[in-house]
Amino acid sequence: MEEYLTEEELNKNDGQDGRPAYIAYKGKVYNVSGSKLWAEGMHQRRHKAGQDLTAEFAAAPHDESVLQGIHLVGQLTEGEKKKLHPLLNYYLDLHPHPIAVHFPIALTLVAAAFLVAHLVTGIEGLVDSAYYTLLAGVITSTIAMVTGVSSWWFNYGHRPTRIFVVKASLTAALFVLGITATTLLAMNRTALVDREGVGWLYFALVLAMSVLVIFLGKLGGELVFPSKKKRRDY
Repeated sequence: MEEYLTEEELNKNDGQDGRPAYIAYKGKVYNVSGSKLWAEGMHQRRHKAGQDLTAEFAAAPHDESVLQGIHLVGQLTEGEKKKLHPLLNYYLDLHPHPIAVHFPIALTLVAAAFLVAHLVTGIEGLVDSAYYTLLAGVITSTIAMVTGVSSWWFNYGHRPTRIFVVKASLTAALFVLGITATTLLAMNRTALVDREGVGWLYFALVLAMSVLVIFLGKLGGELVFPSKKKRRDY
């Protein structure tokens, strides 16, 4: 006989202290207690049992086929199902943050490369190329931040875990550095060409931004591919 569970009952089955580990997807409740990937009610160090993971599946590196063969406990009661608007589901299925975040990362690194090339070759036009490239990186970073917040909210249950707090803090620092760097050079476009102090400060800021985007990329990779190697099925 099919069992019906409320959200409160689902939450109690969190895989902790000997309790079974249940998860819900599109109104159906599954028992993942027997999976090594749900040890102690935690999957990939970020998804907790006892939760409706319908939204999280949109950002997962697998689809719902991984639930085949998993024991179906029953269904959430009709009033407790997590329903998302079709347009929101479509938006999440596009994985907007992984798409958007590549632009500021690439543009920042290219800007730094242009500046290094200028210092090596003395070609003044490379300074302008770096400036406009960095400016584009700062502009696209706003899109990356918006999509990042929406991804955190819908795909990761807006839980302020350590990795998200670190990512948010470093992203804010990166944006401030970008605004500062572009403003400095906008006020004196020949500062680096003339080897002035402001120009060297601009160069240092761009290098610092390059280090930050690389580290932020690593943190993003940790979210999708945790350090401890695990299979991606259930």
